[in-house]
Amino acid sequence: MQDPRLRLLAVIALSAIAFASVRGAVLAFAWWVCTLEGPVHLWRSRWPLIVFLPLVAVSLVLLVTGGDWASYSLRIAVVLLIAIFAYQDQAPGEFLGVCTWLLGERAGFDCGLAGEISLASLRALESEIEKATWALSLKGIPVRLRCIVSLSAGLFYGALRRAYDQADLLVARGYSQGGSCCARFQASGRDIVVTGAAVAVGIAAFLPVGEFFILVQ
Repeated sequence: MQDPRLRLLAVIALSAIAFASVRGAVLAFAWWVCTLEGPVHLWRSRWPLIVFLPLVAVSLVLLVTGGDWASYSLRIAVVLLIAIFAYQDQAPGEFLGVCTWLLGERAGFDCGLAGEISLASLRALESEIEKATWALSLKGIPVRLRCIVSLSAGLFYGALRRAYDQADLLVARGYSQGGSCCARFQASGRDIVVTGAAVAVGIAAFLPVGEFFILVQ
């Protein structure tokens, strides 16, 4: 999607209905599949699937304690898929532009700048993970627990070092608060159709579908 504002609207609508009910989760998943952008992005880079590990742990706990693990797992899994789509479909600078457009040049710029720094750190982390796994595969080193722990410690230290460097850079440039961002948004016809479909799915998720089949009953 070219227009990040429409993407944000679609993501909010789909995440809300997916979390609200199982039917909403099924409809949101159908939207995710039919738009094709979500599956294509996930096929190109599947490392964000690591966010499903906490979901699996919580689902196992609910299963053991007798909770409604199936409904919870389905709804949260679809919410995570929508979040992964939003992350992978976003280009650098779009978050800053949307926040400035939505919240103004003071609060919006600060929020957008913090978000852009966080997203840049995630992209750098993704690149480091891909390079590390590639190097391990070339050397024929199996991925074991000891290797994962050492690799995670190095990535964590690198992320902290980049955060300190970015903070020093902002201080050196005299940044205090607020700013301006001349973002330009361009919505294609496909963006409007896809967003309209997301809103329609959101409305359909809360409609009493059973009343339409009362004659059949």
